[in-house]
This record gives sequence, C-alpha cells and structure tokens, in this order.
Amino acid sequence: MKTMTHHLPWSFPASVLMLCLGSCSNGFLDDRMDEGVIEYALSFPDYSSDGLMSGMLPEETTLTFADGKQLAELSAGMGIFRTHMVVDNDSKSMDYHMSLMSKKIMSHLVSRDLDVITEGMPKPYLLFTNDIDTIAGYACKRTVAIFDRIDLPEVDIWYTEDIDLKDANWFGPFADVPGVMLSYEMVQYGLRMRFDAVNITPGKVDPVKFQGRPEYEMVDPEVLQHEMAEVLGTFSM
Repeated sequence: MKTMTHHLPWSFPASVLMLCLGSCSNGFLDDRMDEGVIEYALSFPDYSSDGLMSGMLPEETTLTFADGKQLAELSAGMGIFRTHMVVDNDSKSMDYHMSLMSKKIMSHLVSRDLDVITEGMPKPYLLFTNDIDTIAGYACKRTVAIFDRIDLPEVDIWYTEDIDLKDANWFGPFADVPGVMLSYEMVQYGLRMRFDAVNITPGKVDPVKFQGRPEYEMVDPEVLQHEMAEVLGTFSM
C-alpha cells in the first residue's frame, strides 16, 4: 500500500482558502445591517386606560442609525410634545432635544451627564441566557434584568447582534447589553414604558438626520431634566 504524501499543489490552495475564510470572517461576508430604521410599538404596562392623559400617550417611536450614530424620535399628544435624541456612539455624546408646543430646548450631554437622562431609572443586574427568538425578522437573544428595587418585576430584554451598531446602549440603564434591543422595558420619571420592534427597514440614511437643530435653545442638562420630569410626571398621573 502506498503512503500518500502532501505536495505543494494541495497545500497551497488550502492555505489560500484559509486566508480567504479568515478575511471573510473579518467582514468580507459580514452582511449585518448597518444603516436603517427600526420602528417600535410603545406601550405603558402600568398605565390605566382611564388615566387623565391616556389619550395623549405616544404609541410608537423610531430609531434611525448609520455610521455609529443614532436618532431616537418620539411624539406624544398629537405632536404637542416631541423628543429627538441624536447620539454619537464614538464620541459618547448626545444632543437631547425636547419641544412642548412653542418651547424648544436642547442639551448637549456627555458621559458625565448620564445621571440626567437616567433620573428615576432603577439600576439593573443582567442575567444572560441561552434563549433565542425572532423579532421583526431578526434573531434575538434574551437577557433578564433584575433591579435593585424589590417592588419592580424582572424584565426580559431581547437583543440582536445581527445589526452592526457598536455600543448601541452606552447611554441608558442597559449599557452592558451587547446588541441592539428589539424588545425591552424601562422606567423613567415613574413611568414604565415597553418597546417592541414591529418593523426594521434597511437602507441608506441621509447624514442630515443626525445634524443639530438650530431653532432649539441650548440649556444646561439640569434644565432639560426639570422640564422632562414635569412633562412625564403629567403623563404618569
């Protein structure tokens, strides 16, 4: 019986193949979505439909993203109240815009200002699981948020790693979640909100979307926090 030996004509193509596979794994075949819009249905689990302001609560919000930037937009009260959060993940900064009727204010926030936007948010401990599911057509993993307040229930967070958006959650209470959250809950100013992705649309995003709005008056983070607390406090009545 003859012993087979390895010759250059066999090993060379194999090495080329391995090099190609290595290159592919570093992004050549990475077809993750890196630009587009996520639409979320917004609900309020603890809020009574008989509440004084129930008809004014928002029902949806959108997240637009591209090139390490995010724009979260929310409108309530038939457009009377609006927020626009323009987030730069690379510089870890945010321009938070709020409009209420004719009042338009904005604040530039950096990492040290995070306590302003996380005011009233309970601190979570994240328990990662092996559970998987599909939300809006994207594969998701589940983590469970357990809070430091015994009166708050655990929250399931479903996130996807199939969207290419690095450090997507750095500015919120779930900064350690390693993907884009498609189903989650959060509490702000006493109001518990639930976000569920219902539609995800890949596509080119106009960079103008992430530019500032000069018609808004620049204010200190503390002023913005006070105004936000008053508005959301009204909704939580």
